[in-house]
Amino acid sequence: MTKNNRRITFPELCFLAVIAVAAAWGLQHYYKPAETAAKDTPALSAETASTQQIYTEIAWDEDTVRDALCRGIEAGEEKIAFPYDCSVVLFDLFHEVLADHPEYFWLTGSGSYARRTSQDGVTVVFTMDALITPEEIVSRRAALEERVNDILARAEEYATVYERLLFLHDLLVDDTDYDADTAAVMFEGDPTDTVSRATGAYGCLVDRLAVCSGYAAAYQLLCARLGVPCARVQGTESRTGAPHEWNIVELEGEWTHIDVTWDDPIFTGEPEEGYRSYDYFCVTTDEIARTHIFDHDAIPPCESDIYGYYKVNGLTLETYDPDAAASLISRQVGGCIRLKFPDADALDAAEEDLIEKRRIFDIPAVRDTGVRSLRYSTSEMGTLSIWLLP
Repeated sequence: MTKNNRRITFPELCFLAVIAVAAAWGLQHYYKPAETAAKDTPALSAETASTQQIYTEIAWDEDTVRDALCRGIEAGEEKIAFPYDCSVVLFDLFHEVLADHPEYFWLTGSGSYARRTSQDGVTVVFTMDALITPEEIVSRRAALEERVNDILARAEEYATVYERLLFLHDLLVDDTDYDADTAAVMFEGDPTDTVSRATGAYGCLVDRLAVCSGYAAAYQLLCARLGVPCARVQGTESRTGAPHEWNIVELEGEWTHIDVTWDDPIFTGEPEEGYRSYDYFCVTTDEIARTHIFDHDAIPPCESDIYGYYKVNGLTLETYDPDAAASLISRQVGGCIRLKFPDADALDAAEEDLIEKRRIFDIPAVRDTGVRSLRYSTSEMGTLSIWLLP
């Protein structure tokens, strides 16, 4: 058998060498070993790599999140799933929902979320903390709804919005005891069911025992059900620096402050049976700022005094005038006598003349009662309250 031998010429050798170099270069750049790739490029997790540029995130905004929270809470869900990544704003919006919906009394305001990524997109699952069981939530919601419906039926017997707001104020003052025991311990440890009840609408309306935030939550809930815009204001007491909460209400386009707690005689210390204070019913920002500290820029301005109890009932005097005061006193004999003055100077003048000099007993309507003793109180809101004692 003949063997054919062929020598590779020099030009052919050069051509093969070029091909080999090119192949080696291609392998190096297009089939880089895993460890080299990890060294030169940030590694992607299997989860991220599998979803990157595969899905389109669902469009959402803050209103979408709020609506989903409300729907989930109303349905009694313990966990709410969002098919988009709202984790950055979730807790802020959750707290806004609770501020607007005092009927969600069982939620503590705390919780946790899990963020999951898959080929379908990002899902956030939010778990809300509650201090009571689902069964107890259902029971208490039913009790609260029954109480609210009863109150609303009575409120709707009044013709005007103002009269309805005054009715709600008086009802909470009459029916609610200020929970001094809970107020004394509520900041000393983790929240308890007792604290949760006293600080919410359920405690005020069903237990009829509450601290200031309970009064404010109950008033907000009842106003909302009547279709009256109402919010809660958080601040502090100017005397003690203690935290305090009350309401602002929009009445015919004008915002006004209402502090039901501080109008409750159990809280103010007035022992007179059936007495209610109206010092904080529909007052201006300037008036309530005498005793309350808060961020004025965080709430709408409350500048009109036309709905103040004393203004509506014609019990205000711009200065102390003995004859004008006697006229107002005469038509109130037989009950609590109330007068309101714009400043401390006018109030002091009335106190000195009517009380210290006892000239109130010279007013014919008072003299005719035969009464020669009285009890009285003054307030930083410029009011003078007098009780004639038998």
